[in-house]
Amino acid sequence: MPKLKEIAALIGGEVRGDGSLEITGIQAMAAAGPSDIAFIARGKENPDISCLRAGALIVAEGSPLAYPAVVCVPDPQLAFARLLEYFHPRRPFCSGVSASAAISETAELAVNIRIGPFSYVGENSRIGANSEIHAHVTIYRDVQIGSDCLIYSNVVIRENVEIGNRVIIHSGAVIGADGFGFGRAADGTAVKIPQKGKVIIGDGCEIGANTCIDRSTIEETVLAENVKLDNLVQIGHNVHIGKNTAISAQTGISGSTRIGAQVIMGGQVGIADHVQIADGVMIAAKSGVTGSVKTKMIIAGIPHQELASWRKNMVLARNLAEWKEKLHLMEKRIKQLEEK
Repeated sequence: MPKLKEIAALIGGEVRGDGSLEITGIQAMAAAGPSDIAFIARGKENPDISCLRAGALIVAEGSPLAYPAVVCVPDPQLAFARLLEYFHPRRPFCSGVSASAAISETAELAVNIRIGPFSYVGENSRIGANSEIHAHVTIYRDVQIGSDCLIYSNVVIRENVEIGNRVIIHSGAVIGADGFGFGRAADGTAVKIPQKGKVIIGDGCEIGANTCIDRSTIEETVLAENVKLDNLVQIGHNVHIGKNTAISAQTGISGSTRIGAQVIMGGQVGIADHVQIADGVMIAAKSGVTGSVKTKMIIAGIPHQELASWRKNMVLARNLAEWKEKLHLMEKRIKQLEEK
């Protein structure tokens, strides 16, 4: 069992208290016992410690918290995340390539590849070293997957998709489906426009369960490095998303939109096609973005507006009934004055 001082060394922290304390696990504050370590988020350093049973706490540097054993770190949440990996390391789904997996003779598999039962790897596809593919994954032809990737069950990766290193794709995601592109014949019949472009996913991205990323007509749908997509996100054809952007569940981004770097979107956001979103923009949940946002700001509402304006308008909207009654009384009073 590691001692507290060893835990501190692992997460780059400094011990206050008994460094020889043995730590057997990591838990949430309310559930932590005498041999567990928990964390207190920055800005919440005043919990009621009388009801805590944790053996030790991870706190922010400079925290005044008086607790028998603490580890002071720059960012308690990130330190906690690292310890979660330490105490609960991920177990490989399988070893080697399952006998029931179907691997094309022209596919290239690097060293230490793990492929689960009933998965398929198509012609001329390449999978990098140490990547793990779970059961019932379908990888079409001419797909490139980097090293150290993790692809969960029932993922479908269509042809000509390029995926970087250290990418995680959760169950049910579809990468490279046809973009939603149709023309109209003279009689109004929808005519499918062939979707022959590519999807390119950069290093360190994570794709949530049942998320769909469409291929473009002839260009590229691109996710830059470290983009994080939640479950049930729809990325339309020819969309470009900048690095370190995070998009919450049930968001839909229409075709040919350009999203900058470090953008954060709440859940159920809708973005119109051919829109440009600047770096660092934050979009509140359930917002409808109908036009470009050219400078860094926080936006909300349908149609979108700057957050402060949206809040003022929401206050007015909540009081419309009251204002209507006041207006009715004013009209009545004016009429009375006019009749005199």
